[in-house]
Amino acid sequence: MNERINWMDWAKFLSVALVVPVHIPQATGAQPVTWFMVFLLACLMFNSGYLKKERTNLKEEIKKYGYQLGIPYIAYNILFYPYWLIKFYSEHGNMPTFSESIKPIYGTILLQTNNSFAEELNPVTWFIAALFIMHLLMDICLQRKHGNWLMGALCLLAMGLYVVSKYNGFTTHYVAVGIFKSLPFYYMGFLCRKYHFFKTCDFKKDLGWFVITLMTSIFLFDYHAGIESDFTMHMISYFPTVLFGVLAFIYFCKLLNGIHSKVVITYSNGTMVFIGLHWMMTGLIRYGILKPFFHIPADYIFSPLEAYLLGLVVTLLLYPIILFFQSKMPWMLGKK
Repeated sequence: MNERINWMDWAKFLSVALVVPVHIPQATGAQPVTWFMVFLLACLMFNSGYLKKERTNLKEEIKKYGYQLGIPYIAYNILFYPYWLIKFYSEHGNMPTFSESIKPIYGTILLQTNNSFAEELNPVTWFIAALFIMHLLMDICLQRKHGNWLMGALCLLAMGLYVVSKYNGFTTHYVAVGIFKSLPFYYMGFLCRKYHFFKTCDFKKDLGWFVITLMTSIFLFDYHAGIESDFTMHMISYFPTVLFGVLAFIYFCKLLNGIHSKVVITYSNGTMVFIGLHWMMTGLIRYGILKPFFHIPADYIFSPLEAYLLGLVVTLLLYPIILFFQSKMPWMLGKK
């Protein structure tokens, strides 16, 4: 049995929990939400890469990914469909026609695609599909003679494609743009584990590096956000901004390494539940409670404090669901 990495449990829990308030509508430029939005995806992918093991049997790995990622992807979209129907009825005053009702089904099959005949169903589950693809890319590359060089080239290509998509204003597919943005940080996580970076924790050293990386991250973020009109410098500063945000996040989690908690471990094991259910849970609270009972309109823009409080409520509500899945339906967590 693999020994648990306590700071990684904190990293998995905090990165996925912070996604909840980030996905709640807030005023443009609201801090610290905008800062988190820049690097949270990269943190999630770094975590996944850090925990990825180098394998040799591609066929067996595909079966494993199908169980760990494919089944949860399908299951959480099936769970989301009744919510989609209720939301459609509340917005339009009638149930969808047959052609309207199958569009999100096509969208799910096409990995949360939006086009003339398909639409996203459970949008955030694109992350599961992207992770599936990146795992396969890693396995295929590393089975080659110069696999590490090939993965490095793919990371550079992904970065270039992200810049091109931003420059041309493409309405890029969620999975594609997600991979473009985060493949370098996924591979970075894998390399850090392979070469034993962040293996040991030293509170004083980690605190020093946290302060350095945090201040650098904030400085780069302010610079990156302030030169949006200068596309070249805006893009040149993007990946360094994300990198130092990820490093600050890692060192912060390492500072928490001495704090052991079964609750954190449970949340860490249930990251798939966050991804699969938090969009629906947030919507149920907004449209099923806040709107009818507190007369808060559906298009209400939350303040950062309100968003984080709502995110905390969703996080607390997800805990018993994770415990239930852990006990009765472990495949919902991507486990056997």
